[in-house]
Amino acid sequence: MAIDIYAWLAYRLHALQKPTPISWQALKQQFGISFSRLDNFKMKFSGNLRLALAVYRDARVEYGNGGLILHPSRPPVAPKQVQARIPY
Repeated sequence: MAIDIYAWLAYRLHALQKPTPISWQALKQQFGISFSRLDNFKMKFSGNLRLALAVYRDARVEYGNGGLILHPSRPPVAPKQVQARIPY
């Protein structure tokens, strides 16, 4: 689950324009369909989120009772600049 969370954060955070709340229920629908109880999902998700954030150090994510708040963040990998070659 940690790699899924990392990929999700990498996709979402750099495209945000403003802080965006995500409810625990929405997170459970996306990542925890196999969990029947929300409290079990929150515990498992939180541990895996910590692992993902340990690798994606520029991610700005706040925990809340209602869910997470995602903040605009730098991408985990800087864009690669490519020099164009013009044929003569």
